[in-house]
Amino acid sequence: MTKDQTKATSRTRSPSLAALLSFLWPGLGQLYLRNRRLAAVFAVPSVLVIVLLAYGLRRGPIVFAVELFAERNVGLAAVAIVIAFGAWRLLSVIHAFLGANRSSARKVVDRAVLLALAAVIVVTHLGGGYYLLAVSDAGAEVFDTANSQLLPWATPSPSPVPGAIARTPAPDWTPAPTATPAGDGRVTILFTGASSGNSANLYDTIMVVSYNPKTNSIQMVSVPRDSASFPFYWGGVDDPGDKINALPTYVQTGHIKSPDAPYWTLIKEVQYLVGIPIDYSAIMYISGFVAMINKLGGIDIVSPKVLNDPTYDWLDGSPYGFSLSAGPHHLDGRTALAYVRTRHGYEDGDWARSSRQQQVLIALLHKMASPSQILKIPSLIKLLGQSVVTDFPADRLADYISMGLNVPSDNITQVVLGPPYTVTGTSATNSANCLLNDKVAALSVQLFGADSLWYERPAPANTCP
Repeated sequence: MTKDQTKATSRTRSPSLAALLSFLWPGLGQLYLRNRRLAAVFAVPSVLVIVLLAYGLRRGPIVFAVELFAERNVGLAAVAIVIAFGAWRLLSVIHAFLGANRSSARKVVDRAVLLALAAVIVVTHLGGGYYLLAVSDAGAEVFDTANSQLLPWATPSPSPVPGAIARTPAPDWTPAPTATPAGDGRVTILFTGASSGNSANLYDTIMVVSYNPKTNSIQMVSVPRDSASFPFYWGGVDDPGDKINALPTYVQTGHIKSPDAPYWTLIKEVQYLVGIPIDYSAIMYISGFVAMINKLGGIDIVSPKVLNDPTYDWLDGSPYGFSLSAGPHHLDGRTALAYVRTRHGYEDGDWARSSRQQQVLIALLHKMASPSQILKIPSLIKLLGQSVVTDFPADRLADYISMGLNVPSDNITQVVLGPPYTVTGTSATNSANCLLNDKVAALSVQLFGADSLWYERPAPANTCP
């Protein structure tokens, strides 16, 4: 078809329909107007965007969302692509509209259609770009270890406190958390749960999660918050009444003389007791935990026994007391928090609570990875940004999330350091328990093999009263 014939054909075509077709896919309107060359020109960027999206989704929507959240460059690039593609779509729509016959009889209707299509493009792409920017900003907040006021470990470890015993707890062993692991080596994270952003918090959830890519397995070890009388990694023994969940507070107030900053002391102490080098740490605050589960629509768990704690404090002024029957339950955020916090009224209260915390963490991860949550991913990520802080490297998070989602349930080992690794009732003033260090060291070697700090080394002496 000649150039004159193409122009003649265009004059018989509806501008509204041409604009609508280019709205649906840039270049379709031009193809409708029989202008194949321009149709190809407008279509090529759209194909490139689809290819980029397919590449981003190659490991699933969860991992792609994590990349947008954790990697600042990826997030900003996505914002730029969304805005640029919106501008390209708008140009394609206007070009198709102007290339068709604009009859005076339908001029008002055609212009109204064009304005409506343009408004939809502008609103959706600017809105999408703003939302992606908010997600990227949330990620920057989570991973900004230099500026975040919520990061208690941002404070450099001070020089040894005068009077502290300067010796290592085992021959040839030096605490070394946050060492960068090898690309194919084990990665271990300390998860702690706190009630607010104050570094003097009680850390009632203390959980070590270790991923071994060589065996595609995960080991989860919870240290009960009531643990006391444990040996310090710098020497000496904890007082029977001083529980590990308050260790950073004791260091901050000077009650315990540590050679390190408050939260660093907790990291190194857990590393020493569990017997595995801790590479990174993460803190989640209670408000974020509740909001995240509510955003997911709740989680499903199976309670192994009847729970009845008449002293449970809901922290919101509600009457004391929490109860839950044994068996399957669907929990909202508030009830899930009670499920992982309640501990009174049971013989195995503290370590059973730690076991429930592991159970809820796994249920939470499974729910987040389900296809039904895809549309909620951006808002979930914003919640993460408001309630979680970590020193985990942002550029590696997506890779480890991808690997972790592919770990079979049978390859996940869950351990709580209760009996037989604990002696109960070791304090006359509170409900403190004491770890049996030789048994914990043997467990460490069993779980972590040669990666254990106690592999082929003598275990720490038992320090229980």
